[in-house]
Amino acid sequence: MSSRHVSIDPSRTRTIDLDLWSDFVCAHCYYGTRRVAGAVARQPDPGLFRLRWRGFELDPRPAEERPTGDLYDYLARFNGSREAGRAAMNTIKAIATADGLPFHADRARPGNTADAHRLIHLAGTEGRQTELAQRLYTAYWTEGLPIADHDALAGTAERTGLDGGRVREVLSGDEFADEVVRDQQLALRMGIMGVPTVVVNRRWSLSAALPLETLAAQLLRLTAEPPEA
Repeated sequence: MSSRHVSIDPSRTRTIDLDLWSDFVCAHCYYGTRRVAGAVARQPDPGLFRLRWRGFELDPRPAEERPTGDLYDYLARFNGSREAGRAAMNTIKAIATADGLPFHADRARPGNTADAHRLIHLAGTEGRQTELAQRLYTAYWTEGLPIADHDALAGTAERTGLDGGRVREVLSGDEFADEVVRDQQLALRMGIMGVPTVVVNRRWSLSAALPLETLAAQLLRLTAEPPEA
């Protein structure tokens, strides 16, 4: 869809809900979620948009059921070989680099992401979802953050300003686990089978991996759509 100017009627100005489903071990989500944030920043009034991060576990298996080894051993189960997995990551690295993002897949340490998603819901109670999510993506894909490790998650959350005691309290129990399950169930009801996906006002679904200019143009167009009766 080509970009075009859309006049926004001030009388219909309203909050635009953006529900963003992603998973931290998804390489396409790393750059795709940044593109969503960039597309919002390009809107005439970015303040109209309310971004909510939704959990989507690509592999919900616990540690004892997951394959051992590095990222390429893990990808070999889906791509057929370590070499195929490495080739896929090299392709994504080129995309991320073009977007100005560092990408070091060799450092990635796969794991269950349920606890990371629970912390995103905690961060939502303090308006820090985007800050924590972007920090987790950067840490996983550039620094080798073990995404399932509680100490690593706690340290990352504390660096975004969340209270360390509260973070560890959440990690030591199952708080916000129901919210993560509901995120996944809502995605299934809406027909979302893969990530990154952003849904506008619960009506329109867009791939967050679209080019930034395309995402920005589509958000601009959808902003001008009348609300549902």
